[in-house]
Amino acid sequence: VALDARAAGRRDPRRRGIGSVLWWVAVLGGAAAVATGLIASNRVEHSDRAHEVMTLHRNVALATLAVLLAAGLARWRRPFSKAAAGFGLVAIAGLGATAYLGGELVYRHALGLPTEVLERVIEERGGHRHRDAP
Repeated sequence: VALDARAAGRRDPRRRGIGSVLWWVAVLGGAAAVATGLIASNRVEHSDRAHEVMTLHRNVALATLAVLLAAGLARWRRPFSKAAAGFGLVAIAGLGATAYLGGELVYRHALGLPTEVLERVIEERGGHRHRDAP
């Protein structure tokens, strides 16, 4: 995003070229993350509430990927487009929201932990708490 903004402002083909590589790496990485997430969502044990968060996580990830694709198209049609940098800022926000929801799934809903493992961990903890923990 920073390279695009700088390239657009200065019409710098070198920065734009580097930015292009990074955009397409982001698009391919995002597509791979969405694909593996869709596969995993059908294979992990989860609660009804976790399913709701999983759905939101998926939708935000798909929207972020769509924004990345839109930015790629804007960059292709107008090489020094400030709009592409704007799309990039929106994509950064989407990536942050997707990451936050992913963390919620793991740390609040124990997504990815088989029930028997979760039960064993609860038993092992046996109510052990530090003074500062709620």
